[in-house]
Amino acid sequence: MNKLIIIILLLTSSLLSSQNFVGEKFRLLTDSGNSVITFENLNADKATYVGGQLVKSYGKLTLSNSQYKLFISNLKKISGKGDYEIIEEIYRLDKYTFDKDVVFFGVGDKIGSITRDEIKKLRKL
Repeated sequence: MNKLIIIILLLTSSLLSSQNFVGEKFRLLTDSGNSVITFENLNADKATYVGGQLVKSYGKLTLSNSQYKLFISNLKKISGKGDYEIIEEIYRLDKYTFDKDVVFFGVGDKIGSITRDEIKKLRKL
């Protein structure tokens, strides 16, 4: 009986410690160990159709808790700038004056985007 209670408590705590957020062009899944951002690749050269259906390209950014905190901090920092770039080891953030409400992030050759409103919501998580 005690083992059952412990298992239930562990499962409940792991569910409570995870966070999900769905943005316009990305999805964030955070658990106690890391954060994974899956995003629509805006750098896809051409549309790919399979059986008449558009197949989108996606990228993935996996961050430890400390890297995620730095990512959010960098997003806040860059969102109010004009043309600006922040380069970290596993991602790059770009802000351009032609689109004042969007920050672009790059992982390898894939590019995602996040709006200022989404950044504000992520900071509150």
